[in-house]
Amino acid sequence: MKHLHLLLLLLSISIFGQGTRIAYEYEFAPNINQKDSIKKETVFLDIRKDGSKFYSQKKFLADSLRDEYMKKMRATGSTNFNFKGTNPGAVKYTVEKSYPDFNIVLKTPINTNNYAIKNEKAIVWKIEPDTKKIDKFTAQKATTEFGGRSWTAWFTQELPFQDGPYKFSGLPGLILEMQDATGTHAYKFIGLKKFDDVEIKESANDSNGRTTVIIGGSKGKPLDVTEAKFTQLWKEYKNDPVKDMRQMLSQGNVKIKMNMDGKEITDTNDIIRNMEKSQKESIKNDNNPIEPSLFP
Repeated sequence: MKHLHLLLLLLSISIFGQGTRIAYEYEFAPNINQKDSIKKETVFLDIRKDGSKFYSQKKFLADSLRDEYMKKMRATGSTNFNFKGTNPGAVKYTVEKSYPDFNIVLKTPINTNNYAIKNEKAIVWKIEPDTKKIDKFTAQKATTEFGGRSWTAWFTQELPFQDGPYKFSGLPGLILEMQDATGTHAYKFIGLKKFDDVEIKESANDSNGRTTVIIGGSKGKPLDVTEAKFTQLWKEYKNDPVKDMRQMLSQGNVKIKMNMDGKEITDTNDIIRNMEKSQKESIKNDNNPIEPSLFP
């Protein structure tokens, strides 16, 4: 047993010295009424000595490409904005956890505004005796009620991390798989790799087939809000999703045009009406958030 503890300690030091990226396939149904319409997205959990960050690969690449484009525009003084970007995916949020206290912060947008919400509800686990093999690891079952859902997790003590996808953490090992009771949200482990902090980068091909090296950029600091305040803001947005746009256009010195079914619209009232219809339809169909208690 003494030798096992020493081995785990050395393994932990070795991995933390570089950092470890855990990759999951996230399967989810945006619309609870269409459970067969499953989307899939690759998400990463980057673990370092002082904490972890959970995020979508697609969003990371899209944000990085945009930030790199804006950096080039500023460097050249160009005002000809012609950025087409890439698909940012459906997972718009990130989750950051700090070690060793495991403070958890969800960073997510509402429309064009970004918010940081500190987790206020502890995740209480019930560890079950069931085990199974996931990849090359032996995993054990655990269950919890969190965020308005019942979850089943499978974790392994063969990796020295008490972490997992989204906000989930606190088990005596790394969470490899999770699924909620409705079967509309699930994470599946697909691999891990080590990296040095100075080499955290991804690559993507541009439209000319050239490879662009992307280093994660940063956006403006999100506004810190409580869970209750965020829920209030979310309800207000659902009730009036074009409030901010309406206020901006009412200033009179802002002009905007929209292409709708091949027809150019310049009338402010028509633009607002079309945007409101589109966003309300989107909210109606995107009705199965991972944390229903936060997005009622």
